[in-house]
Amino acid sequence: MIDTPEYQFVKEIIPTEIEENSILNIVTRDVNTHTHGFHKYPAKFIPHIPKWAIGKYLNGNKDKNILDPFCGSGTTLVEGVLAGYNVIGVDIDPLSAMISKVKITRVDKKTLKEISVWLVKEIKTNRKGTFKPDCETIEHWFTKSTIKKLSAIRTLINQIPQKFGNGKKVKDIQDLLLICFSSIIRRVSNADNESQKTYVSHTKVKEPVEVNSLFFSQLDLFVDRATKFSSVTNSKTKNKIIHSSSAASLEKKLNGLQIDLAVTSPPYIKAIDYIYNQMVELFWIGDLFQMQTQTKQNEKKIQYIGNKQISKTEFNKYTPYNTILSIDKLDEKLKEIYDTDTKNGHKHSYITFKYFAEMEKHFAEMSKCLTTGTHYVVVVGDSNVSDIFINTADFLIDIAERNGFRITNKWGYKIKNRFMRFDRKGRGGIIEIDWVLDFERKSQLTKKYNLKKRTNLEPSPPLPSDFF
Repeated sequence: MIDTPEYQFVKEIIPTEIEENSILNIVTRDVNTHTHGFHKYPAKFIPHIPKWAIGKYLNGNKDKNILDPFCGSGTTLVEGVLAGYNVIGVDIDPLSAMISKVKITRVDKKTLKEISVWLVKEIKTNRKGTFKPDCETIEHWFTKSTIKKLSAIRTLINQIPQKFGNGKKVKDIQDLLLICFSSIIRRVSNADNESQKTYVSHTKVKEPVEVNSLFFSQLDLFVDRATKFSSVTNSKTKNKIIHSSSAASLEKKLNGLQIDLAVTSPPYIKAIDYIYNQMVELFWIGDLFQMQTQTKQNEKKIQYIGNKQISKTEFNKYTPYNTILSIDKLDEKLKEIYDTDTKNGHKHSYITFKYFAEMEKHFAEMSKCLTTGTHYVVVVGDSNVSDIFINTADFLIDIAERNGFRITNKWGYKIKNRFMRFDRKGRGGIIEIDWVLDFERKSQLTKKYNLKKRTNLEPSPPLPSDFF
């Protein structure tokens, strides 16, 4: 753990060569340029990191493929497309996958203008919408006026194929408008705008933003940035989004595609509950993913790496004494959590164990997909679990190295514009530094190992692949 780090100040551009264990303070004016700012998303890493990795390892060589196996809202993918490369993103969260898809998809300027002008005109006629969220408590989350206006917008967006045809150009624009619609929902809801969790505060009552004015403003931004993005990117680049886990059958999902660089930021231990964070948005667009109700949302979230919402039956047979990861310092941490936290130690030890076990599977999958010498840049922060410091980055290095990788460098940068701005009082803590782990695929495994007594701890099966 670093208590009083000495920062190396860097303005905008990260130098190609970075001294090991140095910590950068990256001074930047904006991390939401191009399509990066399309949709609020928790715990995003800054675009400077993939831009640095792309410049260092691809160095302008064209017709290369970049993979982000935890693509989230698409930061790596946007930078890859801007640099002129083919990109592949994988994410188990369907809204995240759709946001990524929209951010990296070139649109037809003429068709976008035609549809957006029609949409604004139809909204201004104050038409009544027919779309109804499948939520019995919808009036807790939104005012009646807001519900009426959101319903009208969603109904009109649904009508776009009928009005303009079912071709790919129109479908891409419809998806863009759905994400534009989703991007305003938190702000027009009764729910607190800033909290990681979606809840309506009774002590700090919120005045929701008026729907139509906010949507029109956001639509202008989307149209402007999507148009500019399409004009500055190469029409010959290819992109693909795979809606799935990256901890199983990843090689099969990539179908033999050669990956020239991988850059990602995986979930953290006791990760942000992305579904809970996106709950009000899912009330209005979750039907696209079979996630329109809280019951369906809860069924999905158990498959997410780092998920902390687990039932007691899942971990009641686990102890860190009979189920180990064969990394001595990590196994000792799991025992410490288990023994010292008398209230939640059993569960928290299991959550931490399961996180690293799932990341073990992930690195094993990645080693199958990357050829010798290919770099895999991983951005991750350390954590506190039950008031016990977990040096996640170092443990992931141990796991990666026994799955065919070698660490070539480790450096960090100061987190500034965090989504988690509050003290979680021992339930995760504030993460001050993101570590950048620069791995290289080795020619062969150097160590064989086995996790002990893993048979009763296999994760839920991954969602089937879904290509946008």
